[in-house]
Amino acid sequence: MDSISNQLEFVYQFTTDESYIPKKWKKDSAIVLKIEGVFKILVDGKLYFHDEYLAILEFYLYLHRWLAIIESKKYYIPEFHHYSLDWHEDEPLISIIPFDNNDKARLTSIWRKEPFDPVFKMDYIVNQLTELRDQLKKDIEAHYNISVEPFIDKFPIKALAVVDKKKGKTKWL
Repeated sequence: MDSISNQLEFVYQFTTDESYIPKKWKKDSAIVLKIEGVFKILVDGKLYFHDEYLAILEFYLYLHRWLAIIESKKYYIPEFHHYSLDWHEDEPLISIIPFDNNDKARLTSIWRKEPFDPVFKMDYIVNQLTELRDQLKKDIEAHYNISVEPFIDKFPIKALAVVDKKKGKTKWL
């Protein structure tokens, strides 16, 4: 039996600023990888994940899509995988794997700093990631003087398999 972790914390700091993005690129998907920062995940106070150059807007877009699927209530909670165009391997940097009838989720990372993959109650991890998404949106928009909206559904991110609750069929979003 997996023990449940109690605390999940996200810490980030932008390493570029508004001047790094030419005004004519403010709505161009080319800037998605230029909005970077230090990104850390702490589990029960211990450093679990640390990336000095995470493409934070790209991560936001993956997170936004995953949470939009959950919030639609049309599909069972799918796995979350964050791939990056900056990482040339076909492995996600960060994943959340639901299990136990979507009651729990396992956090995994190929760059984990601890020799374990923590388990959380699904509602807790969804709430924490919803708060992170909302805060990231505010911080990205304020720090870079841009709107994230033009990039949603326009920047190429890997498709996600979802299962329709009514039809039981799998489709890719």
